[in-house]
Amino acid sequence: MKYFYIVIHIIIVVFLTIVTQIGGVVYVFVLWLKRHNPLLGWKRKVVNIGFFLAIYSVLSFVVLPVLASSIYHRKALPISHSALQPLRAFTYLLNRHYVDEELYAILLQEAEAMQEEFPETVTYYLDACFPLGAKFPLLPHWSHNDGRKVDLVFYYTDATTKKYKNGSPSWLGYGVCESPRKGEENMPEFCAENGYFQYSFLEKIVSQRHKEAYVFDSERTKSLIEKLTASSQIKKLFIEPHLQKRMQLTSSKIRFHGCHAVRHDDHIHVQL
Repeated sequence: MKYFYIVIHIIIVVFLTIVTQIGGVVYVFVLWLKRHNPLLGWKRKVVNIGFFLAIYSVLSFVVLPVLASSIYHRKALPISHSALQPLRAFTYLLNRHYVDEELYAILLQEAEAMQEEFPETVTYYLDACFPLGAKFPLLPHWSHNDGRKVDLVFYYTDATTKKYKNGSPSWLGYGVCESPRKGEENMPEFCAENGYFQYSFLEKIVSQRHKEAYVFDSERTKSLIEKLTASSQIKKLFIEPHLQKRMQLTSSKIRFHGCHAVRHDDHIHVQL
C-alpha cells in the first residue's frame, strides 16, 4: 500500500507540473508541511488544501511575474483589460498566459486598435506560454515553449441579433471550427485521409451545442490579422488555408501549420 501511495503522489506531481509548471513543486512542499500538521481528520485535510492554495496563489500572482520578467523578459497577459482578456479564467490560474514583453506590447496595441475601430470589441487570448524556462513545453502544443507564441480567439457576431458577440462557442476556446465550405480547400479532410487522426480530434470531443449561436466575423478577424502581420516583429501566423483565401489575406507571414498539428479554423496562432 505504501508503494501505491508513492506512485499516486508521483502522478499528481507530474500532472500538476505539466498543467501549471509550478503546481508539482507546491504539492511536494505541502506534503512536507503535512508531517508537521498536528490536526486530524477533516480539519487536517482542509488545512492542507488551504496550504496548497495559499502557496500556489502567492507564487503565481506575486513571485512568478517578477521571476518571469527579470530572467526571461516575459509578462503575464492582462486579466481584466477592456480590450484584451483571457477567454477563460483557467488560462491565467494555470499560468498559461505569459509572453515575451515585445509580444505583450504588440497584442495590447492591436487589441486597443481593434476596440477603437470596432467599438465594444474584446480580443480574447487562449494558451500562450509558461512564465519560466527557455524550452519548457506547454502541452499539448508543439511550440508554445519560449514566450514567443500565443493563440487568439476568432471574432463572432450573434446569429440572432447580428451584433458583435464576445466570447467563443467553445468552453475550451478550441474545437468549434469554421469549417471549409463546398469548393474551398479542405485541409482537415486531406490530413484525415493521410492518417493524421489528431488533426480534427478536438472537434470530435468538444461540445458543438453553441456553434449555431456564433457566426464567424470575417471582417473583424481579417482586420486583426492584417494588423498583426503588418508588424515587423511578428514573423508567423497560422490559420487554415480556406480561411486565408476566404478573407483574401495575402501576407507571406500567414502559413499552413502542417497536418502533424491540429486544426486552425478555431483560433489564430501568432508568434514572434
